Amino acid sequence: MSELSVGSSPELLATDLRKFSGSGSTSSASSTIDAGAETPAYEVPLDRLSILDVLENLALSTRINQINHTVRRKGGEIKGLALRQRDRVLRGREEDIDRLKRRFLTSLARFEAKWEDAHVVSQREKLAFAFGLGNVFASGLLLGAHPEWFHVWYSVQMGYLMPIRIYSFRKRSYQYFLADLCYFVNVLLLVWLWIFPGSRMLFLSTYCLSYGTLAWAVITWRNSLVLHSIDKTTSALIHVLPPVVLHCIHFRLDDNYKARRFAGAARLKSLSLWEGMLWASFWYAIWQTLYHIFITIRRKEKIKAGYLTSFEWLRRSYKDTKLGIFVNSLPEPFPVLAFTFIQFGYQMLTMIPCPLWYHSKYLSATFVFAIFMVASYNGATYYIDVFGRRFQKELGKLQTDVATWHNSSSPPTPVTSPRNIPIDVKSDQLDVVDEDVDAIDLTDDKENGKPLSTLMPTASAPSNIEKAEMKTGTIMNSSLVASESKKSR
Repeated sequence: MSELSVGSSPELLATDLRKFSGSGSTSSASSTIDAGAETPAYEVPLDRLSILDVLENLALSTRINQINHTVRRKGGEIKGLALRQRDRVLRGREEDIDRLKRRFLTSLARFEAKWEDAHVVSQREKLAFAFGLGNVFASGLLLGAHPEWFHVWYSVQMGYLMPIRIYSFRKRSYQYFLADLCYFVNVLLLVWLWIFPGSRMLFLSTYCLSYGTLAWAVITWRNSLVLHSIDKTTSALIHVLPPVVLHCIHFRLDDNYKARRFAGAARLKSLSLWEGMLWASFWYAIWQTLYHIFITIRRKEKIKAGYLTSFEWLRRSYKDTKLGIFVNSLPEPFPVLAFTFIQFGYQMLTMIPCPLWYHSKYLSATFVFAIFMVASYNGATYYIDVFGRRFQKELGKLQTDVATWHNSSSPPTPVTSPRNIPIDVKSDQLDVVDEDVDAIDLTDDKENGKPLSTLMPTASAPSNIEKAEMKTGTIMNSSLVASESKKSR
């Protein structure tokens, strides 16, 4: 059949077919008999084939190809229609998601605008001050009257203060400070209180870390109890409350109740310094490993982009000290290793007096009270020095403006409220900062010691400013009357 061509004459085609049928039938029959196969039920003799049948058989492959092409084309059209429909559905979903996202961001921006409104800020700070003062009173009341409920009081406070801390820190790009050791110790204490209260090892570790690094951080990091600020109050409480909770459990609870509720504390009859250092070092190693994996390594690019960590803050704040110069002069990655070992040595040093606090309730109470007084003194420094100097600076500027208006012959412009007077920020003046990281130095407020700090809104200025405004208005009225009388004369 390969020798047949469509352009041949009918006679040649017939001759070729006869030759092909004569030679091919014998071999076909013999091969069929040799193989033992059955004869086909229907076989068309080749001598009866016409030229039209041959041409039709030759055109069969062409029709099959056309059918295959049509099927592929229709299949491609159906597939393209399905893909377009899928893209349309996905695009509609993405548009819905984008619309919901825009609506959420708009609502969030509207909420933040209301939240940052001066009146709302003032009311919020008043409520925060009342809450902070009530918190101190309630804590003292529970310590004296119902010490068995103090750990519940502490857990409730951490339950609503920590979400506020997480939100406020993420808003200001301080979220990596949440991985510091102080938060890890608070989580460790909550785990012991509510999950493993019978663990002697966990109680020993938490006690040494709380009375060691956590309590002494109030002094070294200068945490301040500023009652009108929820952030600063939270920073003070997460360092002061864990030692108070453990003091209450160890010294204030009845022995039977302690053995039933906190078996781990009841089993620790005496505190060995070496055992405490061993288990505290174990948990410190766990925290430091997790910190370096999830913060130093996995968040390396974001830290380079400007996100602050406690290590970066210390490098910038103490860059002019001898220790800071030494650490910063080391090649990478040795500054991080040096910081790790310095912090570990500081932890071991602060744990040395822990056996004294554990074996004497008077020494323990004195130490906890001293830590609370340091936080209170830092808060008083914030109120007196920061607010006092700001008020004096604003009042001096206001008096200068009033004297200028009084001596000028032109009509004075309306008096601007001291809260709206722009204040020039200088490096040698004490200004308020809206930065509530645990490492804020309240007694030395130079900008070189506070990286990335921003000015706090002055809506929380003392109420004496209102009196100054009233006096200023009186002075302005008297000056206006005097100028009018001169003109009339």
